[in-house]
Amino acid sequence: MFRKTGPGLIEVDSAYTGAGVLKALLYNFDFDDSDVIKHNELKPEFTKFLADRVAPLLTDGKGQIWMQGSASRIGDAKWNMELSENRVARVFNFLMAQGVRDTQMQSKAVGEELAATHSEDDPRDRSVLLWVHPVPEDAPPPPPKVPKPLTTRNFKISMVSGLSVNQALNVGKLFKVKIGGGVAFDGLIFLIWDTDNNIACLYVYIGIGLGAGLTFTPKVSATTHGPWTAFTTEKPMSCWQFGRWARFTTAGVASHSVNWITMETPRGIDNVESLAIDTGTTLGAGMASTIGDIIRADQPYRFSGP
Repeated sequence: MFRKTGPGLIEVDSAYTGAGVLKALLYNFDFDDSDVIKHNELKPEFTKFLADRVAPLLTDGKGQIWMQGSASRIGDAKWNMELSENRVARVFNFLMAQGVRDTQMQSKAVGEELAATHSEDDPRDRSVLLWVHPVPEDAPPPPPKVPKPLTTRNFKISMVSGLSVNQALNVGKLFKVKIGGGVAFDGLIFLIWDTDNNIACLYVYIGIGLGAGLTFTPKVSATTHGPWTAFTTEKPMSCWQFGRWARFTTAGVASHSVNWITMETPRGIDNVESLAIDTGTTLGAGMASTIGDIIRADQPYRFSGP
């Protein structure tokens, strides 16, 4: 999970400080920093260095820059590659905002590749290495390779009844238990899928509220794996940024149910309000509305659909 690691640190290689030349390492990025709500932002120490020392060497197309994003050994290799891609993309996008052309920049991400001989969480591995060099006026530009932070407005959500081993969470079936006296408790598992970047996150919803059931039906009802429901957010965001507050309302009998979910989104983006979702077959009968927390259960992972 996201953890602040203090100020951004910068190491300039004194062997590469000639006219129009600069080699530097921006390091000590926050741990698991793709989970930051404003994940496109850089630490102020990095933005000052990029604006004051790097961008002037690239104005008017007079230089080129090569950048490499990296991550530490903590976590899954695929997720570490995503982290390194996101870090170098944020530097790339900041320089574009400073007027640097995309044809002047080349970037790559190596994940945890360079961290094999280091400690598990070396701050120098949470980094972006950059190298600026001048080019002749008639030199052809390098082929553009434009990375992007993993954001979208297009998502799908599904309620799941169980998870396989490769999803890294061992839980049983979903449950909805009516506790007597009109109190209802929800324990639900949702999968939210970023359909543009093919990344998904598991969420656990725990809520409490009011419910009612028919006297001739069981007091416990369960829902099987539900189909996908597509939805969009007001602005682009990442699939790991939903929650923590949520509300879930359901009513069902026999094999049919109607359900609505409201989920909190990052500051500056309107919440997902009363999204009607199909949760599949319901066993039992009754209705309930609960309010609680929807919490990301694990790291995002690659997902391209069922």
